[in-house]
Amino acid sequence: MMITIAIANQKGGVGKTTTTVTLAHGLALKHYSVLIVDLDPQGQCSSHLGMVQESGVFDLLVVNNPRPSLRDVVRNTGRKGLYLLPGNKRTASAQTLLTIEGYDKTALAQILGEPRFNSGRLHYVILDTAPSAGGLQEMALYAADIVILPAAVDYLSLEGVAQILGTLKTLERLQPPVVRVLPTFYDEVTRESAANLTELRKQFVQMVLEPIHRAVALRECPPLGKTVFEHKPDSRAATEYASVVWEVINVSRGQ
Repeated sequence: MMITIAIANQKGGVGKTTTTVTLAHGLALKHYSVLIVDLDPQGQCSSHLGMVQESGVFDLLVVNNPRPSLRDVVRNTGRKGLYLLPGNKRTASAQTLLTIEGYDKTALAQILGEPRFNSGRLHYVILDTAPSAGGLQEMALYAADIVILPAAVDYLSLEGVAQILGTLKTLERLQPPVVRVLPTFYDEVTRESAANLTELRKQFVQMVLEPIHRAVALRECPPLGKTVFEHKPDSRAATEYASVVWEVINVSRGQ
């Protein structure tokens, strides 16, 4: 069964795209077949993977005559088992057009439920969302089996997590997704960082995963077009993200 994961926070700069590509590559390294869908008009998943931005998301969501096949819009990342449906600035136009044409929050879930996606060849679809409410982010949250909320350990990120949880409550899903909060940019040396992590755990309790520390290794990855599993596989950052990979696998297995 294909599992859909949304990576979301209504605050930017919290590590959503880094989490998306790192989690996706980590799952692929565990021999799963994974598709990243870049729903952010900035199209940064392509850059993080050393690829060119394209209008794949726009074409998939909007073009109907003729309707593109997955082969037309999905790109091989050059990593075994890891594929990308890229986005670029036209993704923002897709969101506007879908709204004008009367598509609702279920549109993306319906597309992902089609046989061309849900044929058994893909184990995971990971949706990287923009830091904005409504539109494609809301569609992604509605489609997701698992929602991961990266949250830099500062006050504004805590607000972003609360906003996403509020949105999830309004979606009126029969089967709510499993939600995990992933603290990012953690610096155990600073008092503020430690205090914010404590507050995050106090507010969201069992949803909160072990933090991803602020790391030079992660900052170096995007310009190189590599994930941390390629660039610094023995680093603490790689070990911490490997734990997130196992969390997703265990949740998928119902553990």
